[in-house]
Amino acid sequence: MHGAAFHKLTPRAAIRQVLLTVSIYPLALNIGKIWKLRPHSPPRGSLNGAGNEQDISGTPAPAHSRTSAVHLTHTSDRTAQTKEPMTSHQTENNAPKNGASENTAPKNTAPAAGHRPHGPHGPHGASEDPQNIYLLKDAPILKALLSLGVPMALGLAITSIYNVVNSYFVGHYGGTEDLAATSYGVPVFGVIMAIAGLFGLGSSTLASRKLGEGQPAHEIHRVTSFALYSALGAGIVAAAIGFILADPITSIMGAAGGSYEPTRIYVHLMFLGAPLAIGMFTLEQLVRSEGYAKQSMYGIIVGTVVTGIFDVLFIAIMDMGIAGAGWAMLLANGASMLYYLLFLMRQSENFSANIRDFSLDPAIIKPVVAVGAAELIQSLNLIFAALLLNNLAASYGDDTVAAFGLAMRLNMVPEMLCMGLCMGGIPLYAYAYGARNGARVKQALRTATMLSVITSVIITIPVLIFRRELLAVVGDERLVSTGEEVMVALMLAAVFNAVSIVFVSWFQAAGKGRPAMLMTLGIALLFFPAVYFGNMWFGFKGLTWAFPFTQVLACALGLVLFLATGGAKVPPTEAEVETEDSEDSGVQDAQVSGAQPEQKV
Repeated sequence: MHGAAFHKLTPRAAIRQVLLTVSIYPLALNIGKIWKLRPHSPPRGSLNGAGNEQDISGTPAPAHSRTSAVHLTHTSDRTAQTKEPMTSHQTENNAPKNGASENTAPKNTAPAAGHRPHGPHGPHGASEDPQNIYLLKDAPILKALLSLGVPMALGLAITSIYNVVNSYFVGHYGGTEDLAATSYGVPVFGVIMAIAGLFGLGSSTLASRKLGEGQPAHEIHRVTSFALYSALGAGIVAAAIGFILADPITSIMGAAGGSYEPTRIYVHLMFLGAPLAIGMFTLEQLVRSEGYAKQSMYGIIVGTVVTGIFDVLFIAIMDMGIAGAGWAMLLANGASMLYYLLFLMRQSENFSANIRDFSLDPAIIKPVVAVGAAELIQSLNLIFAALLLNNLAASYGDDTVAAFGLAMRLNMVPEMLCMGLCMGGIPLYAYAYGARNGARVKQALRTATMLSVITSVIITIPVLIFRRELLAVVGDERLVSTGEEVMVALMLAAVFNAVSIVFVSWFQAAGKGRPAMLMTLGIALLFFPAVYFGNMWFGFKGLTWAFPFTQVLACALGLVLFLATGGAKVPPTEAEVETEDSEDSGVQDAQVSGAQPEQKV
């Protein structure tokens, strides 16, 4: 019955499906699912526990199916009858073999944490939700990386493109001083992202590894609840401190003269919105940790659309200048955070917003901080690099500061595409690492490296060719002439940066906090002397070409750390450890008895 509804589409239904696939409709439909669907609560005493009863039933069928409501109800009723504990091996979410869909889970057994039962169509059929675990566990590597990475890359690229458009609004309706204020404000953005990365990335990679290990959902609840409330608490503290100290911070960042007041206003607003920005980033990372790549992209699109609307209203219509840009960013982060929170609360049995699940257990804090500290250091590098660049570039005038900001925003488009592909692969690496699947880890890393380099080259070439035209979109002739050389240097560094991102992503996914931290520290130790002495010895050219110089050395450092930490090796499984222990015991017993140990054939 359901197969006919899905596969025998009328021409009108087929056209509608194409529109749903390529337009903004998927975003609207996804938001509609979150608001309208109220999944069946599991029986009291089930996996989620009393007081935290979230949906572990079937998933909604696509909007084009007229039988979606029936399919959802039947699946929910079947699943709600199961009360046995869940493990990662008790799942129906396996890749179909020879084109047929097979259900390998025992009957009357609930799916593992993060696993939802699929219907008769398999992981590629009616239900989309099982696809997230299928991508992490069984899907072909190229398909998994593209499915996880492309939505993330597109979301980041959309954000980068919007940053260029935002620069147009600020510069066109404000002036060079307002545009320079957005560059002076980069260190504050770095502080906020440093805090967000500490909790968001550290918690999300830990959650993905626990999913791969087959940990029950209530264990993952403790991780997600810790991530949510720690991020919000840290955001409130950062907002209070930053808002009070905004004036001296503005001076430290190098703003002076006509750019001081716009920068001060922008800094106040960024700190005011810190809880929303940190909470949004943390929740987005948790969404991606379960393989929900498209939903991660949808949240980014929500924020971009909201920012665009309020930019037009606040800057173009109400003439609020840089203050309008700050308020638009604050409201956009709030909208994205709300989207992610609603999605996780209604669609993920692994997420918990229950304060009772919050725990300061060292078993949670230690791995979160180990990975998050590397992200924290990386963001702090951004802060100090921006401070150094702003102060050095300020000696050449506000036009140079604005040119650096514009060139970096344009360079972010190809850079974010590569970063998105790599960041999209982090849940895949972490899941495979937790499942002790070494072959899948190696194949994923090889494929991710090739994809990242090829993408960087393909995007870099046309950007280099049309760099003057791109710069002219948001700046005058003075900004174009200054920013052109910056663009060339940054784009040439992009290919090496693409490989560096793969190394950092792997270290973070595997919970290897020490090499991740060493690499981020190494980049800082390479970059700061290169910028400082480059500017001292060669002036503006030295300041500019320090970027590619640093990225080449960072790529080499990443390769050394990768090889020194065992490459893509994964820890042995429990069965392998038990086998080795039993063999060792056999050898010891044989030595005690004087007999020869049995030789393996």
